[in-house]
Amino acid sequence: MMSKTRIVSALGLILFVASANLYAATACSNRSVAGRWALTSNGTLLTTGGLIPVAAVSDFSINASGAISGRQTRSLGGQVADETFSGSISVKADCSAESTVQVFLDGALVRTTTLHIVFDDNSSSARGIFTSLTLPNNTALPNVITFDARKLFPKD
Repeated sequence: MMSKTRIVSALGLILFVASANLYAATACSNRSVAGRWALTSNGTLLTTGGLIPVAAVSDFSINASGAISGRQTRSLGGQVADETFSGSISVKADCSAESTVQVFLDGALVRTTTLHIVFDDNSSSARGIFTSLTLPNNTALPNVITFDARKLFPKD
């Protein structure tokens, strides 16, 4: 017959392992966010000439190593263009992330953007804010741009 101490110790070990497995299942990583995504962004560029509205719709992929590639149609003050982008993301266990993305128009770099992102809904949804937007000549454009994204196939 097991002593009470052994029973309590065994129960404690089982609860510890169960809680560790629960945490592991809910922790985020580059691997947990890997897949195909759809994104909508909206906001404003703050220029000396005034406020310029910005909006875009994108589809992109993230691989398990954190590489990003995609395409988007964006409107900048009513001027619409199709762009491609590539970059990287670093996802933390707390489901926050930082990303740097280079955006291209007809193969030419038009801007580099950094983003702060938070993933939720078991890594199938994200929202974020642009933390910087820089032109190829290193001109920083002040902005207030946010986005929402959803995984296209959450089971992948």
